[in-house]
Amino acid sequence: MSEQDRIRVGDRITIATRGKKKIYVADFWHNNVHRKVSLKTTNKKVATERATKLASELLDGNFRPSCPSIDITDASERYLEALETEDRAKTTLTKYKGIFNNFIEFLRQRRVTKLQQFFPMHFDAWRSERRKIRESKTVYTESVVIKQLFKWAKDRGLLAEDPIQGIKLGKKSSERRQAPTFQEVCMILEAEKSPLKLLFMVLAFTGMRIGELRNLLVEDIDWKGNWIHIKSRKNAKTKSGHSRKVPIHPRLKQFLELLPRRSCGPNFTAKPSVDYPKGDHALSPKRVNNQFKTLLRKLGLPAGRKGGYTLHSFRHFFETITVNAGIPQRVIDTWLVKHICGQNRTIPQDVVPLRFHFLGLPPSGVFSSSSPSSSPSVPSSLPRLCRGVRVVIRYLPGTRRSSGVPHPALWRD
Repeated sequence: MSEQDRIRVGDRITIATRGKKKIYVADFWHNNVHRKVSLKTTNKKVATERATKLASELLDGNFRPSCPSIDITDASERYLEALETEDRAKTTLTKYKGIFNNFIEFLRQRRVTKLQQFFPMHFDAWRSERRKIRESKTVYTESVVIKQLFKWAKDRGLLAEDPIQGIKLGKKSSERRQAPTFQEVCMILEAEKSPLKLLFMVLAFTGMRIGELRNLLVEDIDWKGNWIHIKSRKNAKTKSGHSRKVPIHPRLKQFLELLPRRSCGPNFTAKPSVDYPKGDHALSPKRVNNQFKTLLRKLGLPAGRKGGYTLHSFRHFFETITVNAGIPQRVIDTWLVKHICGQNRTIPQDVVPLRFHFLGLPPSGVFSSSSPSSSPSVPSSLPRLCRGVRVVIRYLPGTRRSSGVPHPALWRD
């Protein structure tokens, strides 16, 4: 094409026709890169108008080159790699991958495979489909993950514009889950005859998560200082990513001493199997939770996330009994690594209030005959469990005292 066929528009752009259809194309340099942009017209006047607008964008710095067509699957894999580089937890990556797989399969059924083919209506349709089989809180969480994916794609130059940036999600609050009562915990410990009994007791009276208990090593228990150190390691991170320590109640310590003495490795392992005859392999949180729910159903107690109890309910139980004992909430939040927005919860972790030693742990009668002989013998039948128990009514400082509502009673044996 000769220079005579080119038409200059402004100082930086020239336009000319190309191909058999004689479509006008703008030719210019941007950020030291030679670019050609189709004006998508064969009309000279329309092409000049569009080239003038393009020249104005170049002058103002608002020109954005078109992004290459990227597959949604490829974009999600790149995003997961970026999160892995940021040292995100393995469980988080697994959760995100499951959300992306479901999202991609939904779009594939509608013949949407590229980021540029995705529109807000697809996002609304996907959320509506998920709402049929998931709780509103779950749909909200998954929607936030999808929005993060498209925001990341825009920040990395894979998308010119984020199609769902302007969509606001109504945050759904989680349903308040009930914690098991003291009597129900006694029933659970009394009915469980397997080694899981000690595991349940540790969860109930330390506030640990089942994943944290699975990763608890021999050296994490400080027998002299009476602390359990819950450490966040490289390949075994806690949910918050922070390490903490929880005091060992004197009664609980007696039963922890029944653990097999090992020089190293985890304190709690799964039972022997064909593949692991020594029984030294890691616990499966899902399997333990299923066994726990089976036990609850046998006892006639509610089981499951919908209106029932799970292993995580022991964590709520620990917070309940510590609050009932009058332990400051700031101390409890430090043990559980709970942070409330706008409030400073930072305190020395070595603080162990005297009231902690008066927590109402289950009497030793709910354990098997292999319990330490130093513990007093108490009948295991539940109706007699509460005999000789004092009920202390305490008022929490603040609104509870002003409203005259007593705090739930503290059980002491």
